[in-house]
Amino acid sequence: LYTIGDIPPPRFGQAGACAGSVAVVWGGDTTSASSNQLQARAKYDNGLYFLNLVSREWTRITVSGAAPKGRIGHSVVMIGPKIYVFGGEADGRLFNDLWCFDLSTLVSKPAWEQIELPKGAGDKPAPRSGHICVAYKDQLIIFGGSDRRYHYNDTWAFDTTTKAWCELPCTGYIPAPREGHAAALVDDIVYIFGGRGVRGADIGELAAFKISSKRWFTFQNMGPEPAPRSGHGMAAVGSKVYVLGGVCEGGPGEADVLHVLETSTCRVGCVGGVAWIWIVTDSSCAPGLCR
Repeated sequence: LYTIGDIPPPRFGQAGACAGSVAVVWGGDTTSASSNQLQARAKYDNGLYFLNLVSREWTRITVSGAAPKGRIGHSVVMIGPKIYVFGGEADGRLFNDLWCFDLSTLVSKPAWEQIELPKGAGDKPAPRSGHICVAYKDQLIIFGGSDRRYHYNDTWAFDTTTKAWCELPCTGYIPAPREGHAAALVDDIVYIFGGRGVRGADIGELAAFKISSKRWFTFQNMGPEPAPRSGHGMAAVGSKVYVLGGVCEGGPGEADVLHVLETSTCRVGCVGGVAWIWIVTDSSCAPGLCR
């Protein structure tokens, strides 16, 4: 995809979100990913980049005041006009701070806001990196991650209206602790796949969390599943969930495969049904993918 404007420098460990015709990218390690480390602005970039998907032009937003420290392994999601950044790590430090950027400030004085919990608001997630975060109505739903000592499999919700965290009392087949997994939301169901487990091995299982019932589900007999992997991408379009790339255990051909999960054929609560589809892509233009 050819783009113009304030093109972000090469990086890894960034996170992004998309709303309408605008994609947002924030964070990442630019020094380690750059071929010319002297030209990199900083090891961890905390610049906020917008890509207009119609004009294909990048814009780096100049903000005023305090801003989140650049990092990797964080999450970025959008609810309405607001961008939320949670967690991550930088220089050996783990974060559990939550920041918000309101797009409405672009017409006046663009600024980040660190969300501080009200007094007596209770607990919040432990500092972590490599978790997943999805937006559901007015909530942020978080699962998993690692602080380099422990791998987590807890599930948290942050209510953006009351500004309160709550660890959800989940039931069902709760997935094993992991980091580097990916997630996508279809209706009120969060599908997660992959990740790296406690012993460092990549995971190849699919799980689903039904938000309304706070129940986890697992699946069996799903057909030719993607190879175990971590650091991959996952997105939903309609009832379909797409899985691409990452560090995986598959053979050479696995790098050219886009995996599609048709969620309408794998009803949550059932244990069977062939749902995965493989699509071979053109490796000459595939972005990195597995190694």
